[in-house]
Amino acid sequence: MVHIFLINPYAGKRTFADGLRKKLKEIPDFNYFVFNTRHAGEEAELVRKIRNIFEDEKIRFYCCGGSGTLRNMLNGFDNFDNVEIAFFPCGLSNDFLKVFGKEEERFHLISELIDGDVIAVDYIRSNCGVTLNTFSLGIDTRVGERNRRLRFLNFFGDNVSYTLSVFLALIGIQLKKYVVETETGEHCRNYAEIFFGNGGVLAGNLGFIEKADPVDGRADLRLVYPRHSILYFPILLALIRGNYSYLEKHSYAEQSRFIKIRREDGGDLSVNQDGELITGIRELTAEIVPKGIQFVVPKGVRL
Repeated sequence: MVHIFLINPYAGKRTFADGLRKKLKEIPDFNYFVFNTRHAGEEAELVRKIRNIFEDEKIRFYCCGGSGTLRNMLNGFDNFDNVEIAFFPCGLSNDFLKVFGKEEERFHLISELIDGDVIAVDYIRSNCGVTLNTFSLGIDTRVGERNRRLRFLNFFGDNVSYTLSVFLALIGIQLKKYVVETETGEHCRNYAEIFFGNGGVLAGNLGFIEKADPVDGRADLRLVYPRHSILYFPILLALIRGNYSYLEKHSYAEQSRFIKIRREDGGDLSVNQDGELITGIRELTAEIVPKGIQFVVPKGVRL
C-alpha cells in the first residue's frame, strides 16, 4: 500500500506541519510521501495527479488539516475504488470526527492512524461536490459571504474579518422561503437555517442532531424556523449547548436519503459545504452514498 500525506500547512498552529514531518521520520520502516498544499483547493488537483502515478496500487490518503481540507481532498476523486481515507485533524474544526465521541482524541495521534483499522462510512454526493460531513444554508453561509468581502481587515489581526462577519450576520438575520424536497415530501416555509448532514456537528460547535450515524444510509435533516428573526439567538445557543428539547419546538427534523433545495423566489443559493462557501446555484440536489468510503480509524474504534 502507498501512504500519501496531504498537509495543509496553514491549518491550526503554524508549526504543526514541521512537527508532523518530524514524527513521520521517527517511525521505523515506514515508506510514505508527503505533499504540502500551497493554496485552498489544491488538494483535489494533487489527488488526481497521485492517483494517475499509482493507478494500479492501493493508496491510503491522510488528510492533515481541518474540515475544509478534507472536503477539498475528497473532491479530487472520481470514485473511491482502491482508496482508503484517513483524517489527521489539525484544523480549527474537525467536525466529522465528533461522531466518534470520546474516541475522537485518538485521531490526533498519527501512529494510531497508521496502524489503524478501516470501516465503511456513508458520504454525500451533490451537484456542487462531495462531502463527508454536512451541507447547510442560513446564517453560516451569510457569515462566509461577509468574510469573503472583509478579508482585507485581517491586516489588523488574524480572524478580524471572521469575528466582524459573525456579528453582522447575527444582527442582520433574514428569513427566506425555501422549498425543500425529501423522502417524506415537500416542505415550504421561511427557514433561518437548513442542515443536511452525514455527521451531526458543523463549525466546530453547532450540534444540529443529538446522535449522527454515518453508516445508516440516511442523512439527518433539520429545518429551523423561528417565528421572528430575533428568536434565532436562543436557537443558536441551543445548537451550541445541545439543547435538543428546545430545538424541537422551533424546527423540523427527519432522515432522508436525498434532498433538493431551492428558494421559492427562484434566487441563487449560498451553500456551506464543510466550510467551503458555494454560491451561484439555483438548486441543491444531494444524496447519501451508503458505505462508499473506506475510512481509517484507530485500532478498535467503532461507531
